[in-house]
Amino acid sequence: MKPTNNKALSCSVFGHNYVKSKTNSDETIELQCSQCHIITTTDKYGNFIESTISNKNIQSALRKLFHLNYQISKPA
Repeated sequence: MKPTNNKALSCSVFGHNYVKSKTNSDETIELQCSQCHIITTTDKYGNFIESTISNKNIQSALRKLFHLNYQISKPA
């Protein structure tokens, strides 16, 4: 059995208490649990998408690489 902290335990028993943290321009909403601070997003249809990358530095680096690759591959 994996050790869990008290915040994750309450979320596993009662469910997450999501609070709207950010609204993006592409009609998605970012939600964050007020107890365990897990971040999920919703698409424009209202479906929940959990963030698979927990480290924000890795996520921002991957986003920058994607944009650089897109700019390089874009025809002039």
